[in-house]
Amino acid sequence: MCFSIIGMMRYMPHDSGIHAKTWLRIRHMVLLVALDESRNMHAAARQLNISQPAASKMLKDIEGFLGIPLFLREPGRMEPTDAGVTVLRYARRLLNDTDRLVEELASLREGGHGRLALGSVPGAAPVMLPRAMAELKSRRPRLAISLIENSSDRLLVDLEYKLLDAVIGRYTEPSQRHLFDFLPLKEEPVSVVARPDHPLCQGTPELAEVVRWPWVLHPMASPMRGLFEAALAEAGVASPRNVIETTSTQASLQLVASTDTLSLLPSSVVKTTFSQGRFAVLPLTIGEPLGYYGVLTRKGEPWPELLTEFVASLVGEEDAP
Repeated sequence: MCFSIIGMMRYMPHDSGIHAKTWLRIRHMVLLVALDESRNMHAAARQLNISQPAASKMLKDIEGFLGIPLFLREPGRMEPTDAGVTVLRYARRLLNDTDRLVEELASLREGGHGRLALGSVPGAAPVMLPRAMAELKSRRPRLAISLIENSSDRLLVDLEYKLLDAVIGRYTEPSQRHLFDFLPLKEEPVSVVARPDHPLCQGTPELAEVVRWPWVLHPMASPMRGLFEAALAEAGVASPRNVIETTSTQASLQLVASTDTLSLLPSSVVKTTFSQGRFAVLPLTIGEPLGYYGVLTRKGEPWPELLTEFVASLVGEEDAP
């Protein structure tokens, strides 16, 4: 059975926004997420430390208020409906926001000065971010900064669910333009990287030759992998068959340094001090540079002061919102 949000709104009162804000509670969201993770009422009730009848009544009350079922009851298992999937998406955002609030208040009680959670594509992480983070920490020594390095497609999921305050990355599909604002920073050239004594370093290899070697690459959904696959297709060259997929720059560099494995990495990564002399860049051009990466934030949300300061150190204060 399929339910729509239009159907849900049909059953809710006209001032449904006010009713939802005054009636729905965080414990309701906790129950829904626990049910989604366990797909079992008994397990969800145990997680909330309440009885199963109490959990069942709470779910019934939520569905009664919204006017639409959120879970389908099946023998030994519960499955979210279409409406349930939508509500769960917002529930997770709310709970992540609540976790962040608790963490920031704890930091303030302990004498800290807030928290900034950032995500970055590998090309920006070793070059732009250390300077910007150091500059911000010099002004706010007790500020807690966390940085996650990953591909844009994965980081934007965390940004949507409010696990991150901002992402230094790029759009990976057109629909994301409706979810995130984008402040461009710079384009990102990429290089084919090998260890200095790799056999391919002795000449000028062709694409058809390099694909016969083992590779460590980003997953297919990432922009960098897409650039690589598009360049191969344009040249009429088949994709390499011996591939390890990872978003970890460190794992990629270790594989390249210790084996005959090749990798496609942002040129900035290879130019940093820690990698100088340990790697060779093959004389190959893989497509155009990746499009501009920039600061991605949730659309329409005002920037907190910490994020405004951080972006100002990246692009200049006059460019920060």
